[in-house]
Amino acid sequence: MLRRQTKVRAITAMLGLVGATFASLAVSPSAAQARCNGVGNSITSTLNIGSAAAVVETPIAGTCNDNNYYQGGFKSNYAGWRASVWFERNGWQSRFGPYGTADQYYSYTDTSTPIPGSTAMHFCLDNGVTWYCGWGNDYTIAGGVTHTFTGINHGF
Repeated sequence: MLRRQTKVRAITAMLGLVGATFASLAVSPSAAQARCNGVGNSITSTLNIGSAAAVVETPIAGTCNDNNYYQGGFKSNYAGWRASVWFERNGWQSRFGPYGTADQYYSYTDTSTPIPGSTAMHFCLDNGVTWYCGWGNDYTIAGGVTHTFTGINHGF
């Protein structure tokens, strides 16, 4: 019993430290909306943890053009943490960035969903053990990817 309590305390302390670190880094979050919000309307999207934009994703200029081909870039704002983008296209697919803050570019074609050029998407931030997954200010903390909170990307 004592061993279990020690583990619980250690995990709680680690999560508290991670949360405090994210909250202490003052980064203004962007609007948490779709990457393409219709044709010609590109929007920067984020996964916010506390008051910080932990993952930032931006469409490549001109990608919101209704041709069913999406191009974007994303990154983690935290050294040692990896950002990933998840999108639903006949099942969940993902693109992973490196552990660190380097930009990662990606693309995909969507002609197979019920409404081509429209997908549910979300972001994750992980350090190999703890995963924050969600959209905007809504997220879950787990030991692996979760698809609970998503946004809609349409008009690409």
